[in-house]
Amino acid sequence: MVFISILAGFYFKCCEHFTDTLWRDSQIFGRRCAAVAGAHKPNAGGSQLFTLIAQGFVQGITEFLPVSSSGHLTLMQHFFNFDDPDANLLTTVALHFGTLLAVIYYFRADLLPYLTPSGWRDAARRKIATLVVIGSIPTAIIGLTFKKQFEAMFGNPTAVCIALFVTGILLLTCEKLKKSDNQQSIESAPLWKALTVGFVQGLAITPGISRSGSTIAASLLLGIKGEDAAKLSFLLMIPAVSGATLLEVKKLAEAGLPASINYGALTAGTLVATATGFLALNLLVYMIKKQKLSYFAYYLFTVSVISMVLIQFAGK
Repeated sequence: MVFISILAGFYFKCCEHFTDTLWRDSQIFGRRCAAVAGAHKPNAGGSQLFTLIAQGFVQGITEFLPVSSSGHLTLMQHFFNFDDPDANLLTTVALHFGTLLAVIYYFRADLLPYLTPSGWRDAARRKIATLVVIGSIPTAIIGLTFKKQFEAMFGNPTAVCIALFVTGILLLTCEKLKKSDNQQSIESAPLWKALTVGFVQGLAITPGISRSGSTIAASLLLGIKGEDAAKLSFLLMIPAVSGATLLEVKKLAEAGLPASINYGALTAGTLVATATGFLALNLLVYMIKKQKLSYFAYYLFTVSVISMVLIQFAGK
């Protein structure tokens, strides 16, 4: 029991770092989009509502579609000379709670049985739970070991362009080279495949490498069928986000609630994050079923090449 407690503590600490990186990216990205649109007064009633709705929209979209919010953030900072203020803690908790709700609701049929003793008696469900735990280990280890190296890349737009291009290659490759008999379900996948996908998820902390895109591509290349590849990717996300949310709530309780926040606007932003996240999940699964991940790849190639040209030849 002592070993389990130590392991749990280590895991949640790693989760905190991994999701802090992802959360910071999407929150700041949302702020930048709102700023570009003219929302320069976040504490004013209407402006704060617009800002939080914009953040919720961007949070829901970039959390799930394989386009890398961290890569887009870095390029926006480079081209538009944006500062990088810390995200408001309450906003961070609320909007990411919204996207967490989107994942839980989307996979409700898979998750609800775990709330009952009879659900745990099912061998297939126990296998899925084991895969998620095993897959989370390499993610956590990589996140802690290479924390400084990953953070340093946020200031290197050229490296981000390369990473975006690599993400596009991964998406294109998984459609071209995936096994023609991709019929393996999560339940029948061996543990080493979960470890591999978890390892890829750890590398996806790199700005420009999409977490969802890389983990889904890895699953497809390992022979897991399309819809189950998406399921494994987002089931691996749930424990990390849940653990980090609890830690952030603890920090929030210690710091106290801010008096200036418009709670109606915050609620609206959270609901927008949930709704857009759910729609993004549906869109992504649909694109996987139709074998159209290449569309995202072509988008990433375009962004990468244009950005690289501007950086190298236009003095941007």
